[in-house]
Amino acid sequence: MKKIRKFLPLSIYDIPGIEHWLEEQANAGLFPVYLNSWATFEPIGIPGTRFRLEPWGKEGTSPTEEQMELMHEAGWEYAFTIGQVYFLFYTTDPQAPDLYTDFESRGLSLERLEKRVRRNRRFWAIIWSVLGLLLVWALFFHQSKYDVQPDRFAILPLLLLELFNPIILFFLIAAFFSWKHNRRDRRILEKTCRALKEGLPPPPSAGPSPALAREQKIALILIPIFLAAWIFQFMGNHGQLTVSVEDFTRPYVSLQALEQVDLISSQEIFGHSSFHEDENRAENHISLLSPVWYSVTQNGYEAAEGDYEGYSPDPQGGKYRYSPSLNATYFHLLIAALAKPVAQSQMDRDRAVNVYWTYEELSYPGLDFVILATEPDGIYQGLALGKGGRVAVFHYGGVKQLTDHLDILATLVM
Repeated sequence: MKKIRKFLPLSIYDIPGIEHWLEEQANAGLFPVYLNSWATFEPIGIPGTRFRLEPWGKEGTSPTEEQMELMHEAGWEYAFTIGQVYFLFYTTDPQAPDLYTDFESRGLSLERLEKRVRRNRRFWAIIWSVLGLLLVWALFFHQSKYDVQPDRFAILPLLLLELFNPIILFFLIAAFFSWKHNRRDRRILEKTCRALKEGLPPPPSAGPSPALAREQKIALILIPIFLAAWIFQFMGNHGQLTVSVEDFTRPYVSLQALEQVDLISSQEIFGHSSFHEDENRAENHISLLSPVWYSVTQNGYEAAEGDYEGYSPDPQGGKYRYSPSLNATYFHLLIAALAKPVAQSQMDRDRAVNVYWTYEELSYPGLDFVILATEPDGIYQGLALGKGGRVAVFHYGGVKQLTDHLDILATLVM
């Protein structure tokens, strides 16, 4: 038998509205077999059928035998259970008495549902409050015990970009509409219960809402898109779209361009490489505020054996090789005012936390800002360049001076 599906154009707590809507469907020859966010009908409806929603009982997922028998004797039959909210009863007998002889008794029956909704609201309020506090603690107050130069709020500009990731933005918008709908549903239920317990008829239903049905249709379209985008984004390493530098087509400054010695990979020395640590890789990030946002990590080893103390050991001969590294992150921001805060935030994210850094603002023709970061040992340097909404941030470990290569580095933002 062919089934017909329709979106529920009413709040799940709009009891008079749902009952009336189901009766309209029955008059059109449709009988419900499922009801939640949408309704499923079979074409066996009998005109004149009446429906009543009875709050879901504590005993189980269907009415008790005693309840079913009482309903049957009164001319009403059980159809199915709607989630953990209602039992749906119906009758085709126009002479069958209503389930409730007065408004107050029906209000008392809804009181259990109202209390359960209130308990659920308190439960989720506590859960979300705890999660929110944990998130705030993790972002702003959880610092490494080795961090000698902590800045709790340096993360904010990058956090703003992350929030405008389409997937996160979709989740936040969905959470907002879910909260909005739950608040509306709760108010409808509270008004209905209050009126019934006072012996008054329930507030009149606003009737089917085209806007609500439209929102449900949009959600049905967007959820598969969201899931596909989530899977696509998290295919890569650490939740990013990650590729090797050899396969990366966007512009970047190569580590070899800064060094005067020939560099080789760890694969060529040790016979293996660690994709997460040593291998050259590029990661694409996604944000509506920065259509271009990617980072490139490069590591290399001097081809000739050396005795640079403190660098990566060569197991052959027990000597050491010079091993420079360059991590670079590039942004093309839609809001130019974010350029410098984002650059400073990225510099803070890249820095080694167990040393003190000194920051110095320099000038270079054609650039809006140049920020140099140095540490006392001179092993690592940071450099941020910006022009308009274009930003490049470099974190370098090696013997060269980044300021000696500004002509090369500045090409990324000029």
